[in-house]
Amino acid sequence: MNPKSLLAALKSEKSDHVKALLKSADTSQWPTEVLLPFTLREVLRALPNARELNYVANSFRLFSTLRRLHELQRREAAELHRLSLLAESVHTMMQYDHAGDVNKLSDFVMRRYQTVVRLYACRRYMPQFKYLVTVCHRRSRLLKFKKRSSSLLVKILDKLKRRGLNFVEALIAVMIR
Repeated sequence: MNPKSLLAALKSEKSDHVKALLKSADTSQWPTEVLLPFTLREVLRALPNARELNYVANSFRLFSTLRRLHELQRREAAELHRLSLLAESVHTMMQYDHAGDVNKLSDFVMRRYQTVVRLYACRRYMPQFKYLVTVCHRRSRLLKFKKRSSSLLVKILDKLKRRGLNFVEALIAVMIR
């Protein structure tokens, strides 16, 4: 299949069709950053499952460093990377079981925050991460957080999904002119 027809077929809204094309595409002929938006779009559409948050975070981190993108697109990708790290932290906290070690959970959340500060020198989500780390220090706080904040993860994932899909659709539109 020639490159233009493959890209046009990947633009399809039929999820099963796109997944089949992505599996059959010869990755030796296609650089990762060309096929990644299509794969990421499929993952973002299924995001309420929250199983692929690490993949989403790594993808947005890749987009935030690509020199081929405009500065505005890189900044948006960086913001989406920060948001995906926050979502990953909250998701991990919501999956906590009573027998788990709260210190490991607290370290996990702190590492995510340090990644944001180290990569972007940004303190935008500092209050949220500090609150999450404080909650992680005590098991009783964490259990209360899980009871009261069940809709928080849904809101963060919806925001990530909406903004991420807009970002990816804009990338795809530029690729398939």
